[in-house]
Amino acid sequence: MAARQLGRVLATSGVTVVYGGGGVGLMGALADGALEAGGRVIGVMPRQLVDAEIAHPGLTHLIEVDSMHERKATMADLADAFCALPGGAGTCDEFFEVWTWQQLGLHAKPVALLDVEGFWRPLRTLLESLVSHGYLRSVDLEALIRVQGAEHLLERLETWQPPDAKWQNDRPPPVLESVAWIHIRDGRLLTARSRGRDVYYLPGGKLEPDESRVDALRREIQEELGLDLDPLTITPLTVIHAPAHGAPGLRLRMHCYTAAAFGQPSPANEISEIRWLVDPYDPQCAPAVSQLLRYLGPDLRE
Repeated sequence: MAARQLGRVLATSGVTVVYGGGGVGLMGALADGALEAGGRVIGVMPRQLVDAEIAHPGLTHLIEVDSMHERKATMADLADAFCALPGGAGTCDEFFEVWTWQQLGLHAKPVALLDVEGFWRPLRTLLESLVSHGYLRSVDLEALIRVQGAEHLLERLETWQPPDAKWQNDRPPPVLESVAWIHIRDGRLLTARSRGRDVYYLPGGKLEPDESRVDALRREIQEELGLDLDPLTITPLTVIHAPAHGAPGLRLRMHCYTAAAFGQPSPANEISEIRWLVDPYDPQCAPAVSQLLRYLGPDLRE
């Protein structure tokens, strides 16, 4: 079965599967294939469906949400790429939504159709008609990946390039420059939660006028965790580009550093709690934390 085979291919390639959480039908087959191959499978499902015992019982992690809208938004946020297998109205709904978001420039993630035995061929004909009538750009259709089997999917994803957004303007989306301290202990990443916030962030913050990144990092860590960073050990690690949680339309450009610290971290000032995280799909991760954990990989080491 194509769904089970796709799960196996993704798992053996080290790719975590994010899907709707079901244990029946093609969704269940996809999850079974990945789990049988030793992969990680994250399910996202509304509580009423979990209560109806539709959820897969063997998932690595099941995220329960309140609605179908939240389900789709959560999966879209967690995913690095999207692939639609043969399916019905729900599959088409989710496919067209994430593909439309790509065309509008709301994300730059590849979207693919797994065209098992030509299942999506009629849709392709319809989309070509939309292009010929001027309702769809040819560049957007060209950007849509269509593969016959799972073995070709990863190859196409690796070489995919996003098309230009449909609507261009002279004002780029606002970007907040920030810095973060990356501190790992016992294979877990240090995060912090501010008072009144519902997710955990990377310790750090935005730069003040005329402040260097290193100076901003040392100031923020002193204010948030009561720690002095050794300036001689501050080393750039990576730069994370992620949406700012709770601020629609705002994106973060987060410069991440490692550094030795004098003392042990503890909450200070506006910080209510610190927590050591390892799972990038934990719903309490801010988008930047989730992205960094995926970057660091499943085997974190200090």
